This record gives sequence, structure tokens and C-alpha cells, in this order.
Amino acid sequence: MTFEAADAWKFFLQVLPIAAMIYTFLATRQKDTDARFKAGSDRMDRLQARLDRHEQTISTMPSREDIHKLELHMSTINGTMSRMEAVMEGNQAIMSRLEIIVTRHEDHLLSEKR
Repeated sequence: MTFEAADAWKFFLQVLPIAAMIYTFLATRQKDTDARFKAGSDRMDRLQARLDRHEQTISTMPSREDIHKLELHMSTINGTMSRMEAVMEGNQAIMSRLEIIVTRHEDHLLSEKR
């Protein structure tokens, strides 16, 4: 069995489409893989940006200790306000008595002029 040029040409014409299919498959597969990696990389970049924004927001929020200190200060302010309320009530009672006394003096002075 001899291998002639015509047989070689027939063999080449049969192998060429198969080689072209294999090349197309590999080239297309690589492009699809590159596109998928690019899309995944973009998605991970967006996720990292979101994560960075959330970490920045959380880092500026008050901690548990800060809230506790705030509660203690508010409790102190509440006690101070209660004392101020008691003093104001006492001052109001004094002012009421002074108004009564001043009114009595006015009435007495006005009644002597008659």
C-alpha cells in the first residue's frame, strides 16, 4: 500500500475541518473563559467597594461603650433637671407669696389715701 499525493490531499481535506473544529472550540472556549473571569472580577470589585463603604460606615458608628457613657451622662442630666425643677417650684411658691404681700401693701396704701 503506497501513500500517494492524491491520498495525502484527501487525508488533508479530511483532517483540515477536524483541526479547524478543534481550533475553533479551543479559541472560543478561551474567549468565553476570559469573559467569565472578567465578569467575575468586575463583580468581586463591586462587592469589595460595597464592603469598604459598609466598613467605613460601621467604623464611624458609636460603640457599646460610647452608648453606655451617653446613658450615664443622660442619667446625670436627668438628676440635675429634677433638682432644678424642685428649685423652680420653690421659687414659684416664693413668688406667689410675694405677689400676695405686694397686693396687700398696695391695697393698704390705696385705702389710706381715700
